[in-house]
Amino acid sequence: MAAVLEPQQQPAVAVGAPIVRITALRKSYGSNEVLKGIDLDVKRGEVIAIIGKSGSGKSTLLRCINGLEVFQEGSLTVDGKPLLHESAMAMRELRQRVGMIFQGFNLFPHLTVGKNVMLAPTLVKKRSSLEAASQARKLLTRVGLAEKFDAMPDQLSGGQQQRVAIA
Repeated sequence: MAAVLEPQQQPAVAVGAPIVRITALRKSYGSNEVLKGIDLDVKRGEVIAIIGKSGSGKSTLLRCINGLEVFQEGSLTVDGKPLLHESAMAMRELRQRVGMIFQGFNLFPHLTVGKNVMLAPTLVKKRSSLEAASQARKLLTRVGLAEKFDAMPDQLSGGQQQRVAIA
């Protein structure tokens, strides 16, 4: 699973400041404390790997960053904005900019690569098909798959499918 941040046109944080800042983050499920005071800064453009054995809290940490899990203690900011579970508007804004790619990325098999990438912008952000197609082409170019816009998912390798899911 990977977290993906969609860049804004105007960065909210100063150049060099972390795009994700986690301080003393604690998360428990009942008496089982999964995240025990996590501190982490991720700078804009930085790629990090979170590794650990099964059950060590990797997915829980990513779900906290995405706002899908509520943590008990600590603070978490994304692009300079604190995570505010009590504000539906703040959470909606976060979820429009932060996404997750799961190991089973499950592209829609009946849609082309381009249509898969265009789906969320047209349904969620209400963008026009023309605008969504233009953005999809740019994103596919960024992940090295510009020529696959009209291909079907079953024509791609697993790695290519994952890159489409990232786009």
